[in-house]
Amino acid sequence: MIGHITRELKTPLTCDGVIIAAATQLDLDTAAKVAQDSDNAKVSIKALVNQHQLDMKVIEVQYTLDYKRLYISFTADHRVDFRKLLKDLASTFKTRIELRQIGSRDVAKIYGGIGPCGRPLCCSEFMGEFPNVSIKMAKNQALSLNQNKLNGLCGRLMCCLTYEDDFYRQARKNFPDFGDTIKTADGEARVIGLNILGNTVKVRMDSLVRDYDVSEIEVV
Repeated sequence: MIGHITRELKTPLTCDGVIIAAATQLDLDTAAKVAQDSDNAKVSIKALVNQHQLDMKVIEVQYTLDYKRLYISFTADHRVDFRKLLKDLASTFKTRIELRQIGSRDVAKIYGGIGPCGRPLCCSEFMGEFPNVSIKMAKNQALSLNQNKLNGLCGRLMCCLTYEDDFYRQARKNFPDFGDTIKTADGEARVIGLNILGNTVKVRMDSLVRDYDVSEIEVV
Protein backbone atom coordinates (compact mmCIF):
# COMPACT_ATOMS: atom_id res chain seq x y z
CA MET A 1 0.00 0.00 0.00
CA ILE A 2 1.31 3.44 -0.90
CA GLY A 3 0.89 5.75 2.05
CA HIS A 4 2.08 6.03 5.61
CA ILE A 5 1.04 8.21 8.56
CA THR A 6 3.30 9.36 11.38
CA ARG A 7 1.72 11.19 14.29
CA GLU A 8 3.25 14.20 16.01
CA LEU A 9 7.00 13.85 16.40
CA LYS A 10 8.28 13.67 19.98
CA THR A 11 11.78 14.65 18.89
CA PRO A 12 12.91 16.68 15.88
CA LEU A 13 14.20 14.87 12.83
CA THR A 14 17.97 14.48 12.67
CA CYS A 15 20.25 13.06 10.03
CA ASP A 16 23.57 11.43 10.87
CA GLY A 17 25.82 10.37 8.05
CA VAL A 18 29.27 10.28 6.52
CA ILE A 19 30.47 12.48 3.68
CA ILE A 20 31.58 10.13 0.91
CA ALA A 21 32.19 12.63 -1.89
CA ALA A 22 31.81 16.26 -2.88
CA ALA A 23 28.64 17.08 -4.80
CA THR A 24 29.06 17.25 -8.55
CA GLN A 25 27.26 19.73 -10.78
CA LEU A 26 24.87 16.93 -11.73
CA ASP A 27 24.13 16.35 -8.04
CA LEU A 28 23.46 20.05 -7.53
CA ASP A 29 21.19 20.19 -10.58
CA THR A 30 19.30 17.12 -9.33
CA ALA A 31 18.88 18.65 -5.87
CA ALA A 32 17.61 21.89 -7.41
CA LYS A 33 15.07 19.98 -9.52
CA VAL A 34 13.90 17.98 -6.51
CA ALA A 35 13.47 21.22 -4.53
CA GLN A 36 11.45 22.79 -7.36
CA ASP A 37 9.28 19.68 -7.77
CA SER A 38 8.72 19.62 -4.02
CA ASP A 39 7.53 23.25 -4.11
CA ASN A 40 5.19 22.44 -6.99
CA ALA A 41 3.86 19.41 -5.10
CA LYS A 42 3.21 21.59 -2.05
CA VAL A 43 0.88 23.80 -4.09
CA SER A 44 -1.07 20.77 -5.31
CA ILE A 45 -1.23 19.23 -1.84
CA LYS A 46 -2.60 22.44 -0.31
CA ALA A 47 -5.28 22.46 -3.00
CA LEU A 48 -6.24 18.86 -2.17
CA VAL A 49 -6.40 19.68 1.55
CA ASN A 50 -8.76 22.57 0.81
CA GLN A 51 -10.80 20.36 -1.48
CA HIS A 52 -11.28 17.85 1.33
CA GLN A 53 -11.99 20.71 3.78
CA LEU A 54 -9.48 19.39 6.31
CA ASP A 55 -8.44 21.48 9.30
CA MET A 56 -4.70 21.07 8.80
CA LYS A 57 -1.86 23.29 7.61
CA VAL A 58 0.77 21.98 5.24
CA ILE A 59 4.19 23.20 6.41
CA GLU A 60 6.79 21.42 4.32
CA VAL A 61 6.82 19.04 1.36
CA GLN A 62 9.97 17.20 0.30
CA TYR A 63 10.70 14.50 -2.25
CA THR A 64 13.63 12.16 -1.68
CA LEU A 65 16.33 12.40 -4.35
CA ASP A 66 15.10 9.19 -5.97
CA TYR A 67 11.44 10.34 -5.86
CA LYS A 68 10.44 7.11 -4.13
CA ARG A 69 8.98 8.98 -1.15
CA LEU A 70 7.20 12.25 -0.59
CA TYR A 71 7.32 13.61 2.95
CA ILE A 72 4.54 15.99 3.99
CA SER A 73 4.82 17.83 7.31
CA PHE A 74 1.69 19.46 8.69
CA THR A 75 0.19 20.95 11.83
CA ALA A 76 -3.33 20.51 13.18
CA ASP A 77 -5.06 21.48 16.41
CA HIS A 78 -7.13 18.31 16.46
CA ARG A 79 -6.95 14.79 15.12
CA VAL A 80 -7.53 14.77 11.38
CA ASP A 81 -9.13 11.97 9.40
CA PHE A 82 -7.17 12.18 6.16
CA ARG A 83 -7.75 8.67 4.79
CA LYS A 84 -9.48 10.02 1.70
CA LEU A 85 -6.79 12.64 1.26
CA LEU A 86 -4.10 9.97 1.48
CA LYS A 87 -5.73 8.00 -1.32
CA ASP A 88 -5.84 11.09 -3.54
CA LEU A 89 -2.22 11.92 -2.73
CA ALA A 90 -1.04 8.42 -3.62
CA SER A 91 -3.07 8.50 -6.83
CA THR A 92 -1.78 11.93 -7.82
CA PHE A 93 1.93 11.55 -7.05
CA LYS A 94 2.38 7.81 -7.69
CA THR A 95 4.89 7.41 -4.87
CA ARG A 96 4.99 6.49 -1.19
CA ILE A 97 3.45 9.26 0.90
CA GLU A 98 4.48 9.97 4.49
CA LEU A 99 2.34 12.43 6.42
CA ARG A 100 4.01 13.81 9.54
CA GLN A 101 2.21 15.87 12.14
CA ILE A 102 4.69 18.23 13.75
CA GLY A 103 4.58 20.66 16.68
CA SER A 104 4.95 24.43 16.84
CA ARG A 105 8.66 24.22 17.68
CA ASP A 106 9.32 22.12 14.57
CA VAL A 107 7.48 24.73 12.50
CA ALA A 108 9.70 27.51 13.88
CA LYS A 109 12.77 25.39 13.14
CA ILE A 110 11.66 24.93 9.53
CA TYR A 111 10.60 28.53 8.84
CA GLY A 112 13.25 30.29 10.95
CA GLY A 113 12.98 33.93 11.91
CA ILE A 114 14.39 36.57 14.22
CA GLY A 115 14.04 36.17 17.99
CA PRO A 116 13.50 38.92 20.60
CA CYS A 117 17.29 39.10 20.97
CA GLY A 118 17.61 40.28 17.37
CA ARG A 119 19.41 37.13 16.20
CA PRO A 120 18.17 34.20 14.07
CA LEU A 121 16.25 31.55 16.00
CA CYS A 122 18.50 29.09 17.81
CA CYS A 123 16.39 26.12 16.66
CA SER A 124 16.88 26.96 13.00
CA GLU A 125 20.58 27.82 13.39
CA PHE A 126 22.30 25.18 15.50
CA MET A 127 20.00 23.25 17.84
CA GLY A 128 19.68 19.55 17.08
CA GLU A 129 17.20 18.73 19.85
CA PHE A 130 14.67 20.80 21.73
CA PRO A 131 15.41 21.18 25.46
CA ASN A 132 12.83 20.83 28.21
CA VAL A 133 11.92 24.37 29.26
CA SER A 134 9.87 25.24 32.35
CA ILE A 135 8.49 28.44 33.86
CA LYS A 136 10.65 27.72 36.90
CA MET A 137 13.70 28.60 34.83
CA ALA A 138 12.30 32.09 34.32
CA LYS A 139 11.65 32.36 38.06
CA ASN A 140 15.23 31.31 38.80
CA GLN A 141 16.45 34.16 36.61
CA ALA A 142 14.11 36.67 38.28
CA LEU A 143 12.43 37.41 34.95
CA SER A 144 9.00 38.88 34.50
CA LEU A 145 6.47 36.06 34.16
CA ASN A 146 4.76 37.80 31.27
CA GLN A 147 4.12 35.03 28.74
CA ASN A 148 4.38 37.47 25.83
CA LYS A 149 8.00 38.15 26.81
CA LEU A 150 8.93 34.57 27.67
CA ASN A 151 7.47 32.86 24.61
CA GLY A 152 9.34 32.54 21.34
CA LEU A 153 7.92 32.76 17.82
CA CYS A 154 6.66 29.20 18.22
CA GLY A 155 4.40 30.27 21.10
CA ARG A 156 6.32 28.08 23.55
CA LEU A 157 8.80 29.09 26.25
CA MET A 158 12.06 30.25 24.67
CA CYS A 159 14.75 27.56 24.53
CA CYS A 160 17.42 30.07 25.59
CA LEU A 161 15.97 30.04 29.12
CA THR A 162 17.89 26.80 29.57
CA TYR A 163 21.30 28.18 28.64
CA GLU A 164 22.12 29.79 31.99
CA ASP A 165 19.73 27.86 34.19
CA ASP A 166 22.48 25.93 36.02
CA PHE A 167 24.27 29.17 36.90
CA TYR A 168 21.13 30.87 38.19
CA ARG A 169 20.00 27.83 40.20
CA GLN A 170 23.35 27.79 42.00
CA ALA A 171 23.48 31.57 42.44
CA ARG A 172 19.92 31.77 43.80
CA LYS A 173 20.98 29.69 46.80
CA ASN A 174 22.77 32.79 48.13
CA PHE A 175 19.75 35.06 47.67
CA PRO A 176 16.52 35.55 49.64
CA ASP A 177 13.15 35.20 47.90
CA PHE A 178 10.87 38.02 46.85
CA GLY A 179 8.85 39.23 49.82
CA ASP A 180 11.30 37.91 52.42
CA THR A 181 12.06 40.10 55.42
CA ILE A 182 15.78 40.71 55.86
CA LYS A 183 18.07 42.47 58.29
CA THR A 184 20.40 45.22 57.10
CA ALA A 185 22.70 47.67 58.86
CA ASP A 186 19.86 50.19 58.58
CA GLY A 187 17.16 47.91 60.01
CA GLU A 188 14.64 45.39 58.69
CA ALA A 189 13.41 45.59 55.12
CA ARG A 190 11.38 43.59 52.59
CA VAL A 191 12.87 42.17 49.38
CA ILE A 192 11.29 43.59 46.24
CA GLY A 193 13.93 42.78 43.63
CA LEU A 194 16.97 40.65 42.85
CA ASN A 195 19.99 41.41 40.67
CA ILE A 196 21.78 38.09 40.55
CA LEU A 197 24.43 39.18 38.07
CA GLY A 198 25.11 42.31 40.13
CA ASN A 199 24.96 40.30 43.36
CA THR A 200 22.57 42.83 44.92
CA VAL A 201 19.13 42.81 46.50
CA LYS A 202 16.58 45.62 46.15
CA VAL A 203 14.61 46.23 49.35
CA ARG A 204 11.89 48.52 50.63
CA MET A 205 12.32 50.01 54.07
CA ASP A 206 9.24 52.06 54.99
CA SER A 207 9.12 54.53 52.07
CA LEU A 208 12.79 54.10 51.17
CA VAL A 209 13.97 51.81 48.37
CA ARG A 210 17.64 50.92 48.05
CA ASP A 211 20.04 48.18 47.02
CA TYR A 212 22.31 46.09 49.24
CA ASP A 213 25.05 43.67 48.37
CA VAL A 214 23.91 40.16 49.22
CA SER A 215 26.80 39.89 51.70
CA GLU A 216 25.35 42.83 53.69
CA ILE A 217 21.98 41.25 54.49
CA GLU A 218 20.62 38.49 56.67
CA VAL A 219 17.29 36.72 56.24
CA VAL A 220 15.08 37.04 59.32
